[in-house]
Amino acid sequence: MTQTAFCYKTGDYHIVLEAGIRSELLTSDTIYPIPFAPEWCLGLISAHGELYPVLDMHGILLNASGPEKPRLLWLQHPEFAPVVISCEGLPRQIELPSAAAEQARLPGLPGWIRQTWLQDDELLLSADHARLFRTLIQQSH
Repeated sequence: MTQTAFCYKTGDYHIVLEAGIRSELLTSDTIYPIPFAPEWCLGLISAHGELYPVLDMHGILLNASGPEKPRLLWLQHPEFAPVVISCEGLPRQIELPSAAAEQARLPGLPGWIRQTWLQDDELLLSADHARLFRTLIQQSH
């Protein structure tokens, strides 16, 4: 049985969202900088009548600067308050590869990446966003 999931692109990676995470592509692109914010935080964005932190996924995953005008994806993980992440391109639905297609773990990937696959010359990363969010919260204290 084929399983599908949504993924977003950061650099050369396609990061797969876990089941249960709600997402929405935002059309607003005004990010308000915050003085003395952690490196991972690009600032705040107003969406749905609320302010949300914007996670710099290029900095978090690639330790590099991202595009000047990133796409913004609102995420609601069941265990955390909503956040907005920066990404490239529109999120898309994919068929998840079989367990047999799993690649060896790439060196240098953070612990919140659970597994990797190569599919149609694209590198897919299975993410544990809860672990990522916990790590960022711990680093901020």
